[in-house]
Amino acid sequence: MRLRQEMARFARGTKRGMRVLDAGAGRSPYRGLFKHARYEAADFAQLSSAYAPLDYVCDITDIPVDDGTFDRVICNQVLEHVPEPEKAVAELYRVLKPGGRIFLSAPLFFAEHQKPYDFFRYTQFSLRKMFEDTGFEIARMNWLEGYFGTVAYSYQLMAKNLPESIDELRGRGLRWRLAYIAPIVLLNRKLAVRLSRLYARLEVSGARFERGMPKNYVVVARKPFTETPTASTQPETQPEVEQKAARTAADLEAEVERLRAETIRTRESVRDPLADLPLPAEVRTVLDGVRAEHLTYLKPENLQVLARQVLDADLQDRPGLIIETGAALGGSAIVMAAAKDPKRPMKVYDVFGMIPEPSERDGQDVHQRYRTIVSGASKGIGGETYYGYRDNLYDEVSESFARHGIKPAEHNVELVQGLFQDTLRIDEPVAFAHLDGDWYESTMTCLERIVPHLVVGGRIVLDDYFHYSGCRDAVDEYFQDRSGFRLERRMKLHVVRTG
Repeated sequence: MRLRQEMARFARGTKRGMRVLDAGAGRSPYRGLFKHARYEAADFAQLSSAYAPLDYVCDITDIPVDDGTFDRVICNQVLEHVPEPEKAVAELYRVLKPGGRIFLSAPLFFAEHQKPYDFFRYTQFSLRKMFEDTGFEIARMNWLEGYFGTVAYSYQLMAKNLPESIDELRGRGLRWRLAYIAPIVLLNRKLAVRLSRLYARLEVSGARFERGMPKNYVVVARKPFTETPTASTQPETQPEVEQKAARTAADLEAEVERLRAETIRTRESVRDPLADLPLPAEVRTVLDGVRAEHLTYLKPENLQVLARQVLDADLQDRPGLIIETGAALGGSAIVMAAAKDPKRPMKVYDVFGMIPEPSERDGQDVHQRYRTIVSGASKGIGGETYYGYRDNLYDEVSESFARHGIKPAEHNVELVQGLFQDTLRIDEPVAFAHLDGDWYESTMTCLERIVPHLVVGGRIVLDDYFHYSGCRDAVDEYFQDRSGFRLERRMKLHVVRTG
């Protein structure tokens, strides 16, 4: 997942029509990211596994093209399989145009694979030395996974290699000790499976901890432009030297500002796929209003994501309902309703009261949270009364809609009260849905009844995937091996229908 995100970022910086070489392409998994460019694949094609169509069957140290052929080069998880890596880096430098960029990833902590063609692992220092000795200017070098990702991988290896059964343990010289050792080994294997999943989730949802050992490094570097110095018959005067220095400082300052702006834009695009879509002033007013009145737990940036998705559905003329399941005090639903065309129907589902009890499919975190709620100890937003303890929440939410200028009847908004399994009946297309059902059963019910009606290009934002085990397990179970959907881990989990 991290590698594809990094590659997508690199692809966005590739202009239409540029020539891109995938050196060591294998099955060409990133071809689709470079549809706007001239993608060409090269590989030595010596393994028994299947290869995508190749433009060049060759060694990476001897690519049959002229110097300076390509604008971009990508080389992913290939360098460890090359017996002479310095020659490979030099060859990739040769085939790049001056000013061209390379994206390369290589492992530091990874099991042996593609045997017998597995020769090296790389530290950041070995990679830096090879690139700089070749002449590259390194733009950035970073971990591909953080501490959690590497720990998750370690547990995956442990789970893969430990015996799965007592039968598999037999014949290993354990004999009478089998009864003592078997429970420990088998328990450790099951524990390793669960821990690998836990740390993988921490990696994608939490901060990246660059401590310990990464699985992989990513290097993005540039082949510098070659400049021919102009001969001068006279030495530069002091004013000329000062003027040149001033121009250089100004150029550097301008480049720093450009990079800072690009960094901010890239960060925002990861958080919000529609970050460049402006919100109308009236929508911003409603958003600020519901936040000021403590009508939503969501941060402003999360509300902006929801509003932009609704706006985009109208701009793209995407047919179907707007749905929210789990309204609480109604703040996010009010913002979504303010953003949509009043003619487009919207349905808001909630019990409008005390949250239902979780099931045995939910984890301890969910049950602990529920015990806190039913004990009366749960606090509302800003220290106010928790919404589940309020009387007649349905009328309160209806009044909040009207108070912010969104009268439900006039804006084609329907508030539907009751349990999701009793009220959620969809028989028309769905353009966008915001699911905030917390627990396993409520989330699974919403997925089973909404997803089949989601239009191509439609999107679902799941509020609690990174917060509650029940929601997360329901999503993972529902989308396991289900084609036609793309899951994007942003501030919240996004699901996009692709086909």
